[in-house]
Amino acid sequence: MYETKTFDEEIKKTKGMMDVMHSKMEASSQVLEEFAKSDTIGDVDFDIENARIEDVLNQQKVMESNIADMIIGLEDVTNSFGDEFKSMQELSLGESIVGFFSKKKAKSMHTDRIRTTSLAGNLQDLLAKSNTIVTILQQQKSVLEERYNASETSLRTVIERRQGVTENLTATQKRIEEINPALLDIENRMATSTDQSERTKLEAERSALATEYNEMQAKEQELLAGSQTLERYTTMFQTFVDSLNNQIAAQATLINKLQIDTEQRIVLYKSLEDSLKTAAQQDVAHSINTLGSKVDTAAEETMAGIGAAAQSHIGDLLELHEKNMVSSQEIQRRKKLADDAFARRFSTVLEQHQASKYVSS
Repeated sequence: MYETKTFDEEIKKTKGMMDVMHSKMEASSQVLEEFAKSDTIGDVDFDIENARIEDVLNQQKVMESNIADMIIGLEDVTNSFGDEFKSMQELSLGESIVGFFSKKKAKSMHTDRIRTTSLAGNLQDLLAKSNTIVTILQQQKSVLEERYNASETSLRTVIERRQGVTENLTATQKRIEEINPALLDIENRMATSTDQSERTKLEAERSALATEYNEMQAKEQELLAGSQTLERYTTMFQTFVDSLNNQIAAQATLINKLQIDTEQRIVLYKSLEDSLKTAAQQDVAHSINTLGSKVDTAAEETMAGIGAAAQSHIGDLLELHEKNMVSSQEIQRRKKLADDAFARRFSTVLEQHQASKYVSS
C-alpha cells in the first residue's frame, strides 16, 4: 500500500489558498466595475491595485503548481499498480518458506491471500482524491469564468470611455490649433488698422478667442490627465482580465488530464486484475490436471472468492464516474494529448517533481 496522506494535506492547503484568492479577485473586480459605472474618474491607488493583482497572479501560479504536482504524484502511484499486482502474483517470503516443506500448502496460502486482499483499495483511494481535486478545479473554473465575464464587460466599458475621451481630446487640440493662427491674424489686423471702431470690433473678437483658447487649454489638460488615468486603468485591468482567461485555460488543462487519468486508472486496474485472475486460473487448471477432483472443488471455491474480491468494486467505480469501459488504445491516444498539453503548460512543475516526490512507498 502506498502512502498518500500528503495529498490530503496539499488539498486542504490548496482550498485555503483558493479562498484567499477569491476575496482578492472579488475586490479587484469591484474596483473595475465601480469605475466602469462611474461618471467621473475617481482616485485609485494604482500601486495597491497593481500589488493586489500581482499577488493574485503569484498565488494562482503557486496553486496551479501544487495541483499539477499532486496530479503527477497520483500518476506515480498509478504507475506503481503494476509492481503491486506483480508482487501479488509471486509468493511472499512466508509462503516461500512454507513451500520449502509443502508446495501444496504454499500455493493454498498464496491463493487465499489473493482471494482476501482488497484489490481495489488503492484505486478507490486515488479516484476519491482525483474527484476531490477535480471538484476544486471545477469550482475555481466557475468562479474564474464568472469574474472573467463580468470584468471583461467592465473593461470594455472603460476602453470605450477612454476612446470617447481621446476623441474629445483630439477635437480640443484641433480647436486650439485653429485658434492660434486666428489670434495672430486678429493681432496683425489690429496693428495695421487705423479705424477706431474696427479696432474695437477686432479687440472684442480677440478677447473672445483668447477666452476660448484658455478654456480649450484647460480642457486639454483635464482630458489629457483623464486619458492617462484611463490608460493606466486599461493596462492594469487588461492584465487582470488576461490573467483570468489564462487561469481558465490552466484549469481546463488540469481537469482534462485528471478526467482522462481516471479513465486510464480504471482500465489499467481492469487489465491488471484480468492478468492476475488469468494467472490464478492457469495455476488452478494445472492443479486440476495433477491432483484430481478434490482440487477441482477447491479451485471452484478459490476462483469464486477471487472473482468476488476482484469484481466487488469495479461496477461501483464505473457507475461513480458514469463511464463505460473503452479501449485502452483510445484512452492512451487521448491521454497522450492531455499529457502533451499538461507538459507544455506545466513543464517547470514536471522538472521540479523529479527532485521532490509527494508519494513515498
